[in-house]
This record gives sequence, C-alpha cells and structure tokens, in this order.
Amino acid sequence: MIDELRATLDQHAELVTARPDPHARVLLRRRRRQRRRGSAIALVAVLLMVGPAVWLAQPDTYPSLAPPPLAAVRPLLDSPTRGSLATDAAFLAAVRRRAAAEVGGQRGGPGGPLMPTEADQIKVLFAGDVGVRRFALVAGTQGWPLKAQFEGPRGTPAAELEQTGSGSLDLPVVEAGYGGGDDTFVHQIAVLVGPAGAVYEEQASERYSSSGVERTWTALATPDDYFADEQIDSVRRIRVRMGGTVLTEVRVAPLAEDTQPLPIDPAPYGGRGTPVPERAAQLAGYLAQQTNQTDRDPVIRVLWSDQLDMPGAPGGRAHVVTVQLVTADGGGPYRTMEFGAAGMGREHPSGSGYAGDPEHTVLVMRLAGFAPEPDDRLQLIAPPGAVRAELVRAGVTTEQALVKGVGTAHVPLDSEVLVRVYDAAGALLGTAAYTDRVGNCDPIEYSACRPLFPAPTPPTR
Repeated sequence: MIDELRATLDQHAELVTARPDPHARVLLRRRRRQRRRGSAIALVAVLLMVGPAVWLAQPDTYPSLAPPPLAAVRPLLDSPTRGSLATDAAFLAAVRRRAAAEVGGQRGGPGGPLMPTEADQIKVLFAGDVGVRRFALVAGTQGWPLKAQFEGPRGTPAAELEQTGSGSLDLPVVEAGYGGGDDTFVHQIAVLVGPAGAVYEEQASERYSSSGVERTWTALATPDDYFADEQIDSVRRIRVRMGGTVLTEVRVAPLAEDTQPLPIDPAPYGGRGTPVPERAAQLAGYLAQQTNQTDRDPVIRVLWSDQLDMPGAPGGRAHVVTVQLVTADGGGPYRTMEFGAAGMGREHPSGSGYAGDPEHTVLVMRLAGFAPEPDDRLQLIAPPGAVRAELVRAGVTTEQALVKGVGTAHVPLDSEVLVRVYDAAGALLGTAAYTDRVGNCDPIEYSACRPLFPAPTPPTR
C-alpha cells in the first residue's frame, strides 16, 4: 500500500512545472510576474566549510546535523544589536517576549535547536528599517540556538510584525530579505549581520578554470556594522570575514523569471551516451546562471548524457546529463542532473565540480535517484578511449567494463574508492579518487562539504 501511495505521489510530482535552478536556493522566493508580497530574499548561500543555516519546516522537525559548538556563534550573540532600532529598549523587549511566547513554545526541544521560553535568554541581533521593510532578527543564547525572523512594512510596531521563519543558528552570521510589490514596482531587499567588527566584501572579479574559480574582493563601507541592500538591481556576491576567516559567502540577486534554457550542441563528447537536447539545454541554462555567464555567450559542452533505469521515477527511467563550461584552459566547472518525465531535476552533490579536458579526465559521482532509499550506483565518466576501470576499495580491486569511457558500478555507500581507467591496449588513461561525503556541500565543489556530525538524540515524548 505504501509503495502504491509513493508511486502515485511521484507521478503527480512529475506533472509539476520545473522550478528554477535548484542551486538558486532562496529563503522565500516569489516570481516577479506574480507580483505577490513575500518575505523573499535572493541570498543564495555559497556552501563553504561552515555551511548554511538549517531552516525548520514545522515544530519538532530537527535537522540531521548535530549542534555547532556554541563558541562558533558566540561572537554574534555577544555583539551589540544592530539596526536603526538598536537603542529602542521597548521595541527590543517586545520582540523578545514575542519570540519567547510564539517561537519558544512551538519550536525546540532537547534533541534540536531551542528557542528559550524566557525572554531574557533571547538576543535581538538586528532591529530596524531597511528600505520599505522593518526586520527583527532574534536568537536564543543557550544550548543549540534557534533563530527567528519577524518583519513587516517600515514603521510596523513590534506587536504587529509577522513571524516569517525560524531555524538553527549554525553561523555567526544571520540574513534577512524581502521581495514583493505590485504591478508598478518590486522591492527587493537583503540584509547580512555578522559579529561586531566583521568585514563585508563584494566580489570585484571572477575567473573560472579547470581547477576552480579565482575571485578578487573589495571591502564595502559599512558604517553601521552590517550589510544592507535596500533595492537589489544586479547580481552581487558578498562575503563576511573576521580576520582571515570567511564566515559566509552569499549571492545577492534580483528576483527573476525562471532560468532560460541555453541551446547547445546536445551530442555528448566522444559519443558518450545518447543526446538529450531539451534537458541538455535546460541544464546548460542552470550552469550559465550559476557561473554568471548568461550575458557572456558561454561555450558549454555535454560531457555525457543518457537515459538510465531509475527506481522511483515515473516509468522507472530518467535522463541524466552532465554539462561543462569550457574555459580558456580547456576545462571548467561541470554539473550533473537527473530529469524525470516532466523535466523535474534532481542531483547529487558529487555530480558537480571542476574538471580538465575530457580527453584526460576521469569523473566519478553518485546518482541522486528518485527513490527514498539511497542509490549505491557509482557513475564513471572517463576518456572515450577507456574500455575498463579498476576500482580499489579497502584494499580490494574490482573491475568494471566501460563503453566509450562510461560505466556504472555498484559500490557501498560511505566508501573511499580509487579509480583507474585503461584503454584496449592496457595503457593507463587516468585516475580519480572518490570519497562519499555527507553534509553541506558547495554546489560546484563536492570536496568542500562540511562534515556531518552525529545526529542529535530525538526528544523524549
């Protein structure tokens, strides 16, 4: 019965129009054409080693990460309140009481992030008007801190602000934002608040290559000790730094229509797989947007594409595509997605990264799958001349046949694997080391995942 229900839900899900780029994750997003008021923010966290905050969807729903050391967020909790209402004692007290009563009574417990039910154990991190909106950002100061956001139109009393979100405080930086308006104008606002004395920097330039991305940064003037953009009208990348440590890095972007497909040559490099033109164009559009190439006439190639058996997908099949932005050195960032019948995309973080010339590069990745259970398939994409691969795991070597450099091996999860590929004459064409990582992963570089700590103990009922 449960399998029938799951299959039915998956089939209905495939009928939903595909959303924009999955890596353009925003706190609350509204499309411009809908002109609906929303507590939106076009702040896209670049998942560094310190990862993003975990937002809770409902009471008693806890993330899988263990609590960060309180010392990690203490610099923010010990900083003075920022914002135009930072000295309004009555307003701050009213917000703390609301957080204790409305958030503390519903969110938190011994197994997860906690918002205290006593107002004096809650810190107002930011309170003030930014553009047309008023924001109040709070966090608990005990145990595993929970943060919460209140907002409303500029000048709204504390009692009338709307509580618009709460989640684990994992970083010594909090963010807020808004995107909404009417048919004549859309207001788009972003706010970042780090520890007192933090440096806020904006990207001045970037250059992608086969080995990564190089960026230069310019310090921003922040006389009020926080970053705010009262009207977002262009894409900006902002980072918050304390000394030599980058606390977080975000992409601030205007709310926009869905990412547009980017027509490219759908033929996979070296004949690896079969062409999937529509999905290749869809993924190329995502990669171009992600790397800020949409206005630069980028060269994007298909490294591999095919249709595979995919348990859980409607019809049991899905298209899988890997595309790469071609840079000056012949390589560049790549990205892999699996598409169901209606274009709904799913991806595993190991399917993205930086790679060199495909004639000399071996890619190893997991497939995200459509079933609730993890997929143990390990996808190999090697130079087209490769006919076999050796996989070395825990001292044991196994072999996998390759067709034009492509093959799939079943490897237990949580593995470390060394892959060597050979041509028909037995010559070594390339090697690649693969390690399963769990946690918050950079959307391009899988090796930049933050390790996953042991899961917290569930609360006792």
